[in-house]
Amino acid sequence: MILAVLLVGSARTIRAEGCPEHLFTVERSKNANIVVYDAQRTSSGELDPKRPVTVYWRLNAEKGQRADLNRIERQRAYGFDAHPVEDHPGSYRMVFNAGKKRTFLVRIRDGCAEAIATIHGHPAVVTRIFVKSKEEGMMPTVESVEIFGRGVASGAPVEEKFTP
Repeated sequence: MILAVLLVGSARTIRAEGCPEHLFTVERSKNANIVVYDAQRTSSGELDPKRPVTVYWRLNAEKGQRADLNRIERQRAYGFDAHPVEDHPGSYRMVFNAGKKRTFLVRIRDGCAEAIATIHGHPAVVTRIFVKSKEEGMMPTVESVEIFGRGVASGAPVEEKFTP
């Protein structure tokens, strides 16, 4: 299998041909900027145990450039912890700082990195999240979250909308 390699600082994004460009993205009602989550892999194609997932802004409302999250964004909104999963070697449990109820299993399957979460009660590969919010003062209030993916077993599109 041919691997495409993009070096970003000391982190390495390796994507097998035919795999999605990103692990998943978070779009927001606020503007066109999106939060991107990418799997970080070693030269052998495994998830990097030091940093299996990286997160950053793609500033589509500007010129599409990449930018780091600030401290508050990492701590409260889009940051996460990733820990090895003992019964799934090479996989990581990803837990968002903003919502610890829904966890993601990040793994490599058939050469592609994927994030698995429960969507409408079924395991699904997450592709995109949409956050609808309203601006009130300094911090926006989240009105709803939609999570999109495809069923692990069926490959069929699945989605779920909820209020945090």
